[in-house]
Amino acid sequence: MAQNRRRRVTLKDIAGQLGVSHTTVSRALRNHPDISEERKNEIRKLAQKMHYNPNAFALSLRNSYSKIIGLIIPEITLYAFPSMIRGVSEFCYNAGYNVLILSSNESYKREVQNTELMLSSQVDGLLVAITKETRSHRHFEQLEKEGIPVVFFDRVFNNYGTSKVIIDDMRAAYEATEHLIKSGRKSIAYFGGNAALYITQQRLVGFRKALADYNLKAHDLVFADDSHMARNKALQIFKKKNYPDGIMSISDEVLTGIIPALQELDIKIPQEVGVISFSDGPISQMYKPAISIVHHSLARVGQVAVDLLIQRIENPEDMHQQIHIIDTELIARGSTAVGN
Repeated sequence: MAQNRRRRVTLKDIAGQLGVSHTTVSRALRNHPDISEERKNEIRKLAQKMHYNPNAFALSLRNSYSKIIGLIIPEITLYAFPSMIRGVSEFCYNAGYNVLILSSNESYKREVQNTELMLSSQVDGLLVAITKETRSHRHFEQLEKEGIPVVFFDRVFNNYGTSKVIIDDMRAAYEATEHLIKSGRKSIAYFGGNAALYITQQRLVGFRKALADYNLKAHDLVFADDSHMARNKALQIFKKKNYPDGIMSISDEVLTGIIPALQELDIKIPQEVGVISFSDGPISQMYKPAISIVHHSLARVGQVAVDLLIQRIENPEDMHQQIHIIDTELIARGSTAVGN
């Protein structure tokens, strides 16, 4: 006969027993100065009695830290976030922290649920790359109010003043487009990701500025949520007689839709079309010819982000928000070669 599992105790359970809000319980367990010592002791004793998060909680009683960092990413795919997870995990291990990783699966609703779970898990701080659906940052503001610092990376808000780690998307896209132009391309298509993402918008600005500086106009502006959509868009464009002679791709995921479409239509790279892409992994080198890239290390982005977060955790009086910009490198390969 199967044994019934005991239901996990939540902040709301403790709050209900004492007739206080779950926010008060959270603040008390995090040793927040706004909560009286008497109330803190009351809540701590009940939390222990109810076996609330015993391991993390026991740690927090001893040193005011759970030594757990939360990481919320939009999805786990082959294209980007694995290297970032490795970078974060390694840095945390060396700094004496554990990592709790959750995927929002590109869902705003799930992202909000994830932040609530992070709060219940007593994380010391949170690293976040937002989803394609995310427009509001109220759930992150609530975490900051609870004394849990948040650092954003890669996919960030344009209008929310908190610490973030990014690359200079506008400049990098400008350089990628300029490279295509200097390789002789005059009719270039932009293959971006989700149009609502700030990262897509910034790279589009850089693309357009490069074209304007060389008195050129975009052949097409394409926005694709995934490789399947990118492939379909590429097939539509390159089946036409007047197709572009250059492609600037926003990511490895978009690239893996474009290249099979060109191969299916027997369009030669770089003889008929030059291709450059933003990339963080080996995918761009698996094609023949290898694809020219703007290399940006998400592992490095993750390391800098978690370093910044730990500084904020261990120096809570420092409320200064910081923006760190990680360098990129343009690597020219066969896909933009001249004279082939």
